[in-house]
Amino acid sequence: MNIVNQLTLRHLKGNKGRTIITTLGICVSVAMITAVFVALASMMNLFTDIEILSCGHQQASANVNVQQLEKLRNDDRIDKLGINIEHINNSYYLGDDYIKRNATGSFFVGDKALMEQFFTGSYDGAVPLNKNEIAVEEEFIKKNNLDWKLGDTVTIPCGSRYFFFENEQQEMPLVGEKYISGEFFVGEENRQFKITAIMHENPATCQMYSIIQGFDSSSLSLGEGETVKVYINLEKLNSKSRSVLEDMMKEYSITEYMLNNIYLDSLGSFSEGGVMMSFMPIAIVILVIIMIASVVFIYNSFGMSLAERVRYLGMLASVGATRKQKKLSVYYEGMILGLVGIPVGMIAGIAGIGITLKAVGKKIIETSMIMGVSESEMNMKVVAPLWALIGIVFFSVITTFISSFIPSRKASRITPVNAIRQNNEIKIKSKKLKSPKIIRKIFGYEGELAHKNLKRNGRKSRVITASIAMSVILFLSCNYFFSLFGRTIGLESRKPYQIEAFVGYTDMDKFEKAIDDISGVDKYYTVNNDYFRVSPEGEGNTENSINKSEFLTSTYKDLFKSKSGMYINYIDDTDFNKLCTDNGIDYKTYYNSGEMKALVMNNISHENGGKEVFNDSLIGYNLYNRFVIGGFVSYNPDNYVCNLNIKSAISVYVPFTQYKNDIVSVSDEGDFENLEYFSWDVGIVTDDHEGVMKQLQNVFDSENYEYSYLNDHVESLQMMNTILWIMQVFVYGFITLISFITLANIINTISTGVAMRKKEFAMLKSVGTTPKGFRKMVSLESVFYEVKALLFALPTSVLISFGMNKILSSNALPFELDWKLYLCVTAVILAVVGSTMLYAVSRLKNDSIVETLKEDIS
Repeated sequence: MNIVNQLTLRHLKGNKGRTIITTLGICVSVAMITAVFVALASMMNLFTDIEILSCGHQQASANVNVQQLEKLRNDDRIDKLGINIEHINNSYYLGDDYIKRNATGSFFVGDKALMEQFFTGSYDGAVPLNKNEIAVEEEFIKKNNLDWKLGDTVTIPCGSRYFFFENEQQEMPLVGEKYISGEFFVGEENRQFKITAIMHENPATCQMYSIIQGFDSSSLSLGEGETVKVYINLEKLNSKSRSVLEDMMKEYSITEYMLNNIYLDSLGSFSEGGVMMSFMPIAIVILVIIMIASVVFIYNSFGMSLAERVRYLGMLASVGATRKQKKLSVYYEGMILGLVGIPVGMIAGIAGIGITLKAVGKKIIETSMIMGVSESEMNMKVVAPLWALIGIVFFSVITTFISSFIPSRKASRITPVNAIRQNNEIKIKSKKLKSPKIIRKIFGYEGELAHKNLKRNGRKSRVITASIAMSVILFLSCNYFFSLFGRTIGLESRKPYQIEAFVGYTDMDKFEKAIDDISGVDKYYTVNNDYFRVSPEGEGNTENSINKSEFLTSTYKDLFKSKSGMYINYIDDTDFNKLCTDNGIDYKTYYNSGEMKALVMNNISHENGGKEVFNDSLIGYNLYNRFVIGGFVSYNPDNYVCNLNIKSAISVYVPFTQYKNDIVSVSDEGDFENLEYFSWDVGIVTDDHEGVMKQLQNVFDSENYEYSYLNDHVESLQMMNTILWIMQVFVYGFITLISFITLANIINTISTGVAMRKKEFAMLKSVGTTPKGFRKMVSLESVFYEVKALLFALPTSVLISFGMNKILSSNALPFELDWKLYLCVTAVILAVVGSTMLYAVSRLKNDSIVETLKEDIS
């Protein structure tokens, strides 16, 4: 080890506080980088486990003919080839004695390999191996009150299922789907099967199939032009698996195939449209923010370290140290600190993100975000594959290198004369030290001295100011980015009802009576609507566009330059009348006027006091030559009709009777294809969504409603809440770490700057500065630092936030700043800077003036 490196080590040992702070900065930086990569890898691993559990253990599927099937069977790159048979006549219906919805379905038919791929859940017995053996879902047996048991031989009516396409007499076959309202069954034969397995909601099949039938693939014979579906498991799984599968498909001229992108992405074989690539832009933005914050922090530490070593580096230069040796001394310091900081940071990052991911994974599975997956079947695993570890080390090394690059160049230019004189520290002419008279009048002599100190300290002053400014910019920009991201992700409004039911027009009266008899229903109302994508002005046919610039207020003129969503809601008359009354509108003019008049909610942000979207010129406009805009209504969070549609969408309201009468009149004219296909959509409010869902399902089954459908929005809401919760965990965790780095950066820079000015402060005391005056000077100096930094940081943060809003936001998000946050940040910075400077100065109060002035090295 050469003398320069030895002195560098001695300097690190002699300045333990600086060394610890710099190492801590590297550790935090590496921990955050580690968290990004490990979170990506672990989430991908979770998605892969879920994909295997819910879709079978396979990397690709394809439709192949007999020749292609034979080639695949003989390919030694394939470990397992499952064969799935789909035919129109692979269906069943237990008979009229059973509820049609529960007793109808299709067989899932596969060979032994397919069973091994798709039996991912728990079951009793053994998988079916031939066409006379079946596995049955336990829930299917219960729903139909069957006495089937493991080992029983049962008789099942087999045949084909069909559905009439719209109002035409065209039969559409149904294969592999759950029961659909209006379908019918054509029986062909009764077949006997042996039950070899009872499944307990097998995740890979239970959503579509209740009965799984085996078959012996060795006896499979395909005619010319016939195909079967195969599922492929590769022998070797690695980052080249995607290429292997694509080459295989090309080699065997297989055109109808699908790769399992989630599985392949987890192997490091990333696809252009895969899950990993969709996460990549966000991950890159986060990595860039982390690196910028880390570079600012670590660079300041290296810069301060260099300032402390100026004199002895100059001495080394005087005895022959070359520019390269001086430059390498800074890199050597970075390497030593990195050898400690990077491993410790990786361990801390894996531990920290591991705890977070365990909680996130548990939340995902607990809330049933993944259909058919429970905690007993899987849990979140924290993984760090080789590609993630390489990425962590690479970005950590780059961050440390960039942080030390500028200080290393400065170190190489240090000369003996400049090191002794330290004339690089202060480069300012006396006339530029003049302070404005107003500062002397307002703050006194101490204020003038504090103001001159900022100019006199030159580079040190700029470092402190830049450090504060960058910290503020990073914090406010990060906060706005994640706030904007969260608002964009969470644009979906919560539905004001828990269950949505759809019934045909002819069943409206019958269903309304049925709802009145169901216990647990608090209230219900019509939620029929039509959705339109409204083109911006100048794009396509905008003749009937509601978002023409002439109709928009100044706030929203620029926001509707892309396509917008618009809902026309047909709401119950009583609710429409109340909406009119609450907004001072005469509702009588909206009925029997010879035209279908509509109201527009002049708010798409769904916030009280939100800015208006349209001006008065829209009133009287004939939308689609069907709806005449009669007036505007304000957003009311307590009125359910204002929350029927998502944020960012335009909401239009029409009385339901007017809409129904219009539909009936059109149908009478013969222009409407079939009135039965007009559905009545009902929103049901209840505290017992599960109980009400069961009762409604029984009503649909027992009364044989056609074209009926039920949707439980509580489950969807639970998923949305979970997604938002997961996002908040990562967002607030990231902002907390960024805040820690920025605050540590400010404290580190200021405390070091004060420590390096010991001689200056000793000199001021020697000429009679009182302790009170000294404290006032330091306090005002901290205020000037903050004001100077904030005058640059706040406008810059606003500009960056504005740019992000323009690039990332949707129509629902006009640019608005959280001024309370800006004021809070200003107050925090003032407190941190002031308290840090006062604390750092207080540590020098017992220093001897004479001894301090005698020191040769700061």
